[in-house]
Amino acid sequence: MAKPQSQPRLHRLEPEAPASKPSAPAREIVSDAEVQRAIAETAYYRAEQRGFTPGCELEDWLLAEAEVNSRFGRGAAN
Repeated sequence: MAKPQSQPRLHRLEPEAPASKPSAPAREIVSDAEVQRAIAETAYYRAEQRGFTPGCELEDWLLAEAEVNSRFGRGAAN
């Protein structure tokens, strides 16, 4: 018997709009995999900007993680 696949965890990017605002934009939903891809891409571009000099990989990743989490409206614990 096949093992059921788990659904990806999704995150809301914008707070819920009040019901009285019909013109509010729809919420965008992003999966954990998409967030991780965005962090990796951002860290890569940070490394590229400094010429891929070794020794700053962790700093690149942590700064990219903070930037992406801020961009997606996620707290550090998410």
